Amino acid sequence: MKKQFLTLALIIFSAIQGFSQTITVGSYAEDIARRNQISGTSDNPFSFSIRPVNSQWGNTGADSALSGLVASKPYAKFNFMSIPSGIQVLPLNWLNEYNVKRPYGYNNSSLYPNKGYQTMLSGGFLLTAGILKIQLKPELVYAENKPFNTFADVQANNNNQQLLAAYFNTIYGIDAPERFGNKAITHLYPGQSKITLNYHSIEAGVSTENLWWGPGIKNAIMMSNSAPGFFHWTFNSSRPVKTIVGSFEWQIIGGNLKQSGYAPDEVSKLIYAGDLYSPKPTVSRYISAYTVNWQPKWLKGFYLGVSSYDYLDKDSTYHSKSFIRKTIPVITGSSAKANDVNNGDKGDGQDFAYAFNIRQLLPLYKAEIYFEWARNDRWGNINDLIEEPEHSAAYTFGGRKLFELSKGGFIQIKSEITQLQRAATYLLRDEPSWYIHGASPRDGYTNQGRYIGAGIGPGSSSFILDLSYLKNYNAYGFTFERQLHNNDLYYSAFAGTGNYNTHWVDLSGTFYGNIRFKNYLVSADVTPVYSLNYEYKNGSSYNLHARLNFTYYFN
Repeated sequence: MKKQFLTLALIIFSAIQGFSQTITVGSYAEDIARRNQISGTSDNPFSFSIRPVNSQWGNTGADSALSGLVASKPYAKFNFMSIPSGIQVLPLNWLNEYNVKRPYGYNNSSLYPNKGYQTMLSGGFLLTAGILKIQLKPELVYAENKPFNTFADVQANNNNQQLLAAYFNTIYGIDAPERFGNKAITHLYPGQSKITLNYHSIEAGVSTENLWWGPGIKNAIMMSNSAPGFFHWTFNSSRPVKTIVGSFEWQIIGGNLKQSGYAPDEVSKLIYAGDLYSPKPTVSRYISAYTVNWQPKWLKGFYLGVSSYDYLDKDSTYHSKSFIRKTIPVITGSSAKANDVNNGDKGDGQDFAYAFNIRQLLPLYKAEIYFEWARNDRWGNINDLIEEPEHSAAYTFGGRKLFELSKGGFIQIKSEITQLQRAATYLLRDEPSWYIHGASPRDGYTNQGRYIGAGIGPGSSSFILDLSYLKNYNAYGFTFERQLHNNDLYYSAFAGTGNYNTHWVDLSGTFYGNIRFKNYLVSADVTPVYSLNYEYKNGSSYNLHARLNFTYYFN
């Protein structure tokens, strides 16, 4: 009997993957992996709509070389239950950032909205022992956090009650401080860490890794790395699972979202409205979310996905729910009142959103196109969806094309547009702004004061156009971005006033380079920013953003 059990165990565990790591969301290695897939130099099977992705998927030269950018070769190798095991050292990253006049940028994980100098140091290891994987990669952040002009500074003497009401309606339903206190910040985050069990293509455990759901490159409506990773349990595929109808990737999570701990105290500077702010209750939130992606076997390179999230305060109502409704409320559902931000205490205290996405990979043309459509409110019936599909909707559309050069390099062109602004249907019916929730949960879709979804924030839009030269692991390029800040607030503030020319718009141009030599990668970018009507006050101003990142690979 013991021999039979041992034989069965060996058969099961022999199918388990040995050494494999996930590629950190937003890392240069992730961009290279996606680029190799597009160019056809890799047999990477992932959709890149559920990230982080696994680093080991094929035996091509490109795949093998990329693994060295994710983790070292195994040290202290041993066998555990006949499975190759050992310790791998993860890359050491030292990120430095400087903003001259005010905060700039998003998709910054544990970094803060910061004026002045900011730095983050990150490194760690991955222990594989049979089916157990322990990845430890904390992030130590220091932010100078110098004072800069916030909304309350810019609009301190403004007596426009419509503008002030629009501003307070916004901050009432979201925990997203412009500035995190009035002194320098030092914080140690658990960062890209996790403990999981892995069997075949299935993984389960707990994690604080950043997640990215959706095919976008610059913005992800449902889940991005614009906030620090939050503690969550996860049940997911570690690589696509093949079936008779194609392959599937999925992830389902549940976790805790934390408050920033910083109230917008600067509102006291608003002479005509300093006493209007109502403090939020001190409470954490529980998030439940899932995403599924299908690659039909009949449509090569085509990926179709769906995702959804639901979050609610962990208050007395939450604790009175059944185990299932507390653990996976995104599956069990909530009433149609969940997203009615004007429903007050009559609602059920949840906020719900869902999205669909498609990605078409075109390796023959060395290109990709993708689209994500999301909705932050339920439709009443099928007629409602047909008549007003734009109601509470957001979208991202983008793509890229690689032009191969004779010397083995590429010219890359990529572009993306994201729109989170409310549709005109808000004139006739209630329509929530993305990530804001006027009733419980009033902290909105944030973690530790930063957006979990698209980093551009509520009511905003972004357009980027990127042109770069790529060769091997080096890249040099320029990115133009037009970012329109919170038009939901703008139209609420100035509707009927005839004021149509104080939209807050940032125009930026980023010059960047990534240079790899031996075990080092140096990434640098410089971004001049022209701001038109900063904080909705007529006028123009300039800012300068610079970033320098050193990475060392223990190969």
